[in-house]
Amino acid sequence: MIQLCILLFFLIHDKSILGIEEPTYRQIPYDYALSQIHMVPLLQLKEQAVENLSNYSKALENRLKNVELGIKQLEELLEPGDSLKPFKLFKLARHLYFDWKKWFRFLKEQIGSKEILKAQRLRPRMPSVTDYKEALYAIYRLQTTYDLDPAEMSEGLLRGKQYRCKKWSALECLMVGTTYYLDENFENAEIWFKLAQKKYYQHSIPKQFAVLGIPYKFILILLMKSARSSGRYKTALNYAKKGFNLELNTKYWEDQMAQIEALIKNPEVIKPFEPFKYLFKPACRKKYPHVHLKCQYLKASPFLKLAPIKMEKVFLDPPMSIYHDLINEKEISLLKNLSTPYLKRSELYSEYHGVFEDFSNLRTCKTMRLDDTNHPLLEKLNNRIVDATGLSVKDSEKLQISNYGIGGHLYEHQDFTTTTKIDFWNSGNRVITALFYLSDVEQGGDTVFPHLNLKVPAQKGSLMVWYNLLSNGTTDSRVLHASCPVLMGNKWIATKWLREKAQTFIRKCPKDFQNK
Repeated sequence: MIQLCILLFFLIHDKSILGIEEPTYRQIPYDYALSQIHMVPLLQLKEQAVENLSNYSKALENRLKNVELGIKQLEELLEPGDSLKPFKLFKLARHLYFDWKKWFRFLKEQIGSKEILKAQRLRPRMPSVTDYKEALYAIYRLQTTYDLDPAEMSEGLLRGKQYRCKKWSALECLMVGTTYYLDENFENAEIWFKLAQKKYYQHSIPKQFAVLGIPYKFILILLMKSARSSGRYKTALNYAKKGFNLELNTKYWEDQMAQIEALIKNPEVIKPFEPFKYLFKPACRKKYPHVHLKCQYLKASPFLKLAPIKMEKVFLDPPMSIYHDLINEKEISLLKNLSTPYLKRSELYSEYHGVFEDFSNLRTCKTMRLDDTNHPLLEKLNNRIVDATGLSVKDSEKLQISNYGIGGHLYEHQDFTTTTKIDFWNSGNRVITALFYLSDVEQGGDTVFPHLNLKVPAQKGSLMVWYNLLSNGTTDSRVLHASCPVLMGNKWIATKWLREKAQTFIRKCPKDFQNK
């Protein structure tokens, strides 16, 4: 019955196939997948769950030992050769009258009640439906962004580098494959299902599948459905024949073969590749030339003559620069400590609805804002931005701290806005983005500017600055940018947006500007 329900849900595209079941009680999402730093409780939770299950196993083992003692006692009573029948009958009567009542009570006792109660208490702290979906689609996002090979992913080989990790089982491959299927990416779904099929008989997986109520037949059905949905009918027929040969009850497979054979009479129509809806995936996968235009030391102010800032120009028009070693390790740790307890699911402003909304599929990170009065360090960082840019931080936004999660990313967007509906922009548009990199990222996590053919890797301790507005105050669409999904590492950034009105008498006007 469980197998039938799973299959039925899959065929009507219900996401229960992903292991997503609504709990019988209200469970809030913990947003585990949206922040690396907030995944630590998951590790602690895993340790508690493993310890609890181990204790439950020991309780069962102790009970089994006692049962074996009872069996041994009864077998001894039944051993042949006891010539003293009255004594034997007495021992047998005593056992069946006195001992057996106690054994009966022993059999009725609930085993591991303490562990079961603890498991129930741990359950509300486990990942919710939302947490699970976000983790699952993070893997999907990484694979589709960086065109990773499924077999290599399952072995911990990422873009040519081998990492120490436990190899994926058939279950992980099966779940990722269903994500592709639901996205109607049937060819990639079939690749993952074939990988699940290959791993099925490894590492005692058949027993694990049996416990979860998922038969091997289910993988064959998924393979057949994927091939059929992608227009590859002959391949689908081969899967159906394997299922037919596997089972004694062949009615289901006979019907499937008949339907597919009817389709084979028509020419196969391979589902065409659909371009990505968002730019960040092809932009993050693309290889970019190394950019190194010019390096110099800034010595414009009296302070900078004593402590010059190393500036690297990465683009001339629009101007983009990186200022190296502008925040040290101790200051970075302080920012992380100040922000970690207050990090929350990131939201984006919807110009259409005029409110901040949750776009967790487009922005997978947690953020919070630090007021300039939270700590003296904030004023120091403001002064460094002023020294680097020559602009004013008056009326600037609070420093935003961001920590990215599994496959953490931010889709392509502009930092400026075109709306005039809210008071949020009374101090003018965002003229400059000043972005502190608070960590290095081993793989992924780059900042890409698709229209400029530019990719900037995260460089711990540096500050990247670019203009969002042209000199005449109009928006500059060329600075459209995205944060690439984090493949390996832990990405932290701190962002400060400077507002336009405070720069009125500071930023130079273009020579051809005329006030009309």
